[in-house]
Amino acid sequence: MVVVMVVCFLLCWLPYAAVALTATFGQPGLITPAASIIPAILAKSSTVYNPIIYVFLNKQGHVYFDSVQ
Repeated sequence: MVVVMVVCFLLCWLPYAAVALTATFGQPGLITPAASIIPAILAKSSTVYNPIIYVFLNKQGHVYFDSVQ
């Protein structure tokens, strides 16, 4: 479970970090505002993925959902 969470975190935040570093240290105007929107949305959405991963990969979560149904 931890490996999945770390991989998802990296997949969400690495594009944002790459765009931010390129915009800061690269040529001026290389990253347009439109091109920076998708990595920003992907990075912000990582807060949604972590609880979903935790619920579906945690054994106690399965026991809870089986008892509720």
